[in-house]
Amino acid sequence: MAEISIQKQFPVGADTIWDRVGDPGTIAEWIPSVAAARMEQGIRHIVFADGQPARERIAEHSDSERRYTYEYIDGPLPLTHYRSTISVLGTSSESCTVEWAATFAADSAEVESELATAIESIYRAALDELSILVSNPSVRG
Repeated sequence: MAEISIQKQFPVGADTIWDRVGDPGTIAEWIPSVAAARMEQGIRHIVFADGQPARERIAEHSDSERRYTYEYIDGPLPLTHYRSTISVLGTSSESCTVEWAATFAADSAEVESELATAIESIYRAALDELSILVSNPSVRG
C-alpha cells in the first residue's frame, strides 16, 4: 500500500477554508485537474480536465470536525483501495492547516510510486489554488 500525506498552512481561519472545501460536490472550484463534479446519493461524479469520468463514494463527512473521507470507485487511474481524507485543522480565526492524506494500492510497487507522485502533485496544485482563492476573495472558483 502506498501512503501520501501533505499539509499546507493558510493565513485564514479554519471556517473560511472549510467553506470552500467542505462540500464534496464543489471540488471543481478549487482543484485545477477537475472540470466538473456533482453529488448524487453519496457518490461524487467527477469529470477530469481531460474529459475522463470518475466516481468516488463519500465514506465519512463531518462539518463539526471539518473533514471528510472518500473512496475511489472507478475511473481512469489504475489503483485500488484508494481512501483519502481531507481535514481542516485549527481553532484560530487567523490561521489553519489543511491536511490531505491517502492510502491506495496498485498492481506493482513501480505503479504505486508513479501514482503517489501524480496524486501528491494534484493535491499540492489544489491547495495552491485554494490559497489563491482565499487570499483573493474576488476570485471565484
